[in-house]
Amino acid sequence: MKYNKICCILALSIILALLVPVSAAHAAGGSIALHPDEGKIGDRIEIDGWDFNADKRVFIYFSSDKADEGDEIGDQVTAYKQVVIAFTDADGDFTRSYEFDVPDELTGGEHREDVHGGEYYVYATYHRSKCIIEVERFTVINGEIELDLEEGTVGTEVKISGEGLRPDQQIAVTYDGDGVAIVSGDSQTDGDGEFTCTIIIPESAAGSHIIIVTDVSGNKPEAEFSVEPEITIGPTEQAVGKAVNVSGTGFGKREVITITVDGDEIPTTPMLIRTNHYGSFDGSFLVPFQGSYGTREVEASDGSRNKAESQLTISGGISLNPITSPTSPGHVDMELIIRGAGFIANAMVTITYSNNDETIPVATVPADDGSFSVNFTVPPSIAGSHVITATDGTSTATSTFTMESQAPPMPVPLLPKVTSTAEAEAYFNWEDVTDPSGVSYTLQVASDADFTTIVLEKEGLSRSEYTVAEEEKLESTEKEAPYYWRVKAVDGASNESEWTYPRLFYVGFSWTSIPDWVWYTFYGLGVLLLGILGFWVRRKIAK
Repeated sequence: MKYNKICCILALSIILALLVPVSAAHAAGGSIALHPDEGKIGDRIEIDGWDFNADKRVFIYFSSDKADEGDEIGDQVTAYKQVVIAFTDADGDFTRSYEFDVPDELTGGEHREDVHGGEYYVYATYHRSKCIIEVERFTVINGEIELDLEEGTVGTEVKISGEGLRPDQQIAVTYDGDGVAIVSGDSQTDGDGEFTCTIIIPESAAGSHIIIVTDVSGNKPEAEFSVEPEITIGPTEQAVGKAVNVSGTGFGKREVITITVDGDEIPTTPMLIRTNHYGSFDGSFLVPFQGSYGTREVEASDGSRNKAESQLTISGGISLNPITSPTSPGHVDMELIIRGAGFIANAMVTITYSNNDETIPVATVPADDGSFSVNFTVPPSIAGSHVITATDGTSTATSTFTMESQAPPMPVPLLPKVTSTAEAEAYFNWEDVTDPSGVSYTLQVASDADFTTIVLEKEGLSRSEYTVAEEEKLESTEKEAPYYWRVKAVDGASNESEWTYPRLFYVGFSWTSIPDWVWYTFYGLGVLLLGILGFWVRRKIAK
């Protein structure tokens, strides 16, 4: 019995000893890494491995069949090619980096299979085992594309020719990773895996951009296209002092744009033109006075030395200096320089300034060589746009001056003080107000706080005070019927401040307007008189 028990234990130990190494060999995993993890047929790929069993041979297979760890080569994987036999060291790491070429054919399975673009799999097994212990994905890039143009501006039509892709497959085109429409040509490959299509280069910044054509099997050949800057102006023929719109594409991202005419930098609207994330911008400028006219070069440039040119034909006209606009208006008494060109040589040019329906003469000057320059002081005129016109009787040119529309501050009233008494020839005083267009004042006196009955109104006062004239004397008031006064400032552009808050005052004698000290004096005298009277009465009674 004892002998049989020992034999059973010995047999079980032998079985366990045989099973454990095999199980361990199959259970032990590992890791592999491909460098790179995509490439074309024939590309050299590097493979590293670690965490395998020590001192083992590891077989590496390249396959089109998708399988998981634990599946077997020859069972779940039927189309494959062995590409590497690697050796591990005492730590289970590959003894070195191994290499293999992406095969053009899978020859190790049940049937041969050509390799094409798309997703493939790299499997690792131990020597004398078909059990997969590690899986890595690899993308085969196949096919080639060619562009008929390798550089150009945004909006350029580019023809793409491709070959070597999967036959009869839908294709898609991307530009820097974003889909772009095929505007003409093929939307799928033919029976030979070839196609020809056309795209339009989308809004993008200056420099190189990647165009990729992808088919459904995973082929994604690519090519580079270089974007060049371009500007467009409109109109292309414009008179001096008139606006020209300018837009640009293909410049640097978030760059400040400088505009020049024949090399001279000019002001723009907005004052600081900056490109967007795609290198595009929009702005405008006024045609500067150049002295001579004809076709001139307009150039836009950024801080990265991207630049583009366009041609502008400048015709005769007039320009103003400084330039005004709704965001940067002028004011009354501003000194302007009016320059003109393109007029009849030696003719007399008449210049006028419009203000509502009124035409104000400015100057009459000779156009010595068809051009002139004259200084002009802006007269009082309403806020808004005013047309300056120059004509020699045959040629006429105009430019626009913009008058400021900012109202002046409201004055601060000083005299008469609230509830005080003034003389019939009352004196009114308030603090000075300043404004770029100059200031005058309007004073009103009324018999009610709503100013429905105005007894005195003075407009265009140049000083911040006024004394009522003898012929304007104010009548004396009663307690129940005081006067009210208010004032406002008006600048030379007819912009008006708010009225001051109505202030109550009296004219002539008014019990309610008697100062407190007078009342105190009356009270004191009354007490004194009462005291004297009482003393006198007591003396009479005593007698």
